[in-house]
Amino acid sequence: MSGSEPPPGDLTPPVVPAEAYTEEYYRTANWGHETWAASEGAIISPIYPSALRMAGLRPTERVVDIGTGRGELLVAAVQAGADRAVGVEYSTAALDLARRTLVRHEVTERAEVIEADARSIPLDDGWADLVTLLDVAEHLSPAELAGSLDEAHRILRPGGRVFVHTMPNRLIYDVTYRVLRATVGRSWPKDPRNAWEHQMHVNEQSARSLRDALRGAGFQPDVRHGKFVYVDFFPSPRARALVRAMSRLPGLRRLALGDLWGTGLKPAA
Repeated sequence: MSGSEPPPGDLTPPVVPAEAYTEEYYRTANWGHETWAASEGAIISPIYPSALRMAGLRPTERVVDIGTGRGELLVAAVQAGADRAVGVEYSTAALDLARRTLVRHEVTERAEVIEADARSIPLDDGWADLVTLLDVAEHLSPAELAGSLDEAHRILRPGGRVFVHTMPNRLIYDVTYRVLRATVGRSWPKDPRNAWEHQMHVNEQSARSLRDALRGAGFQPDVRHGKFVYVDFFPSPRARALVRAMSRLPGLRRLALGDLWGTGLKPAA
């Protein structure tokens, strides 16, 4: 659905309207944008097939990618042997770019993009084997995330799984940045988030909050920190060096890592 249309059923309007997600956003800010923009979609960033390997995608499985953006994950899924890959989007700009990507890679016989709210997906119960949300959770309010995970649970077969990537790990802004600002960077901005984050990040996650969200939707959760040491936004070389050092210390490592990965298993019975 578009942000200007009434939501289906009794859904409340999206907290972040579809119109916020412009073509500029997908070309300059969204995960993997550099590769897509440089090649006009001809080359898929390796982060997408890598994510599918982490998710344990098996040949002949059906994949639903919620918040599919430019559609690269759908291409990667088909190329990895998925039987069907369906992207869910409500942004007109994303729908246009994703369809262009699918045509460019000649995968339209097994992949498609549908316009829908993540809380109301027009697919049958138990249709999918794998549902992915890559850099989507932080863009959904807590209620929207709960509704989207409920939908993921509904459209998954018993024994299916949902796979989530989210960034930033909330601790890196709320704890790491604040402590370093108070000790070595008193002139730093109070809030290090960029304009896109201020506009769109309505629900940044911690490992605990993501685990609770998955469990609340009926999944058996497994949430872990990624390997990305997130330092680019720190204003000084000294701070960046300190955070890199923290990443090597087991007790502080989670305060230096920028992303989270979560898998939720739908019980088989």
